Amino acid sequence: MRAALARMLRAMTHPFAGARFDDVVRMPRAELDRVMDAGATPRADDLAGWEWRGYNPPVFARVLGFQKFMKGFFVDERDRLAGYNLFVDRPRGGPGRPWKPKKGGAPSTRHGFYDVVPVKAGSRYDDFLNAVLLDYGSGRNAAWNPESRIRDFLVQVDPSNPDLYLGKAFLDLGVTRVFSNFFVLERLRRAPV
Repeated sequence: MRAALARMLRAMTHPFAGARFDDVVRMPRAELDRVMDAGATPRADDLAGWEWRGYNPPVFARVLGFQKFMKGFFVDERDRLAGYNLFVDRPRGGPGRPWKPKKGGAPSTRHGFYDVVPVKAGSRYDDFLNAVLLDYGSGRNAAWNPESRIRDFLVQVDPSNPDLYLGKAFLDLGVTRVFSNFFVLERLRRAPV
């Protein structure tokens, strides 16, 4: 009872309590960094079996045609949490337009696969110990595939809302890595089998 009350009080006083998808999409970079620092660690049970509408706020993502996307999460045959990306129709349509996967979202259109792993102190990727890491370089993508270079940190924006997440994407260039962009995820639908 005491632990439940403590969780409830933390959630009510959290700096991003009540934040919505549209709020996070419009936040400046400094505020997004604050969300990353204050965000809650995503739970596998809240992610697995769902697809999420995703939005990359930077202008370069709109110009290159991947501002809108979808992500899905699943538990693989070895009982590990993993995921994939889907291209959407009208990826430059802005956040007010519907998210519809290209070609009906069949499993054959999935790309950009990743493992979801805990962030461990002292590891190469320990920037946000409150995050999970979406590791595209885990072997689910061919080594020559540029997507295999992506590493995303993912946090739950509001600890009381498991439907909204913020990601911070990096490109792993071997000897170094570079920040790419932030992205926002919101629960969209059950993932097709």
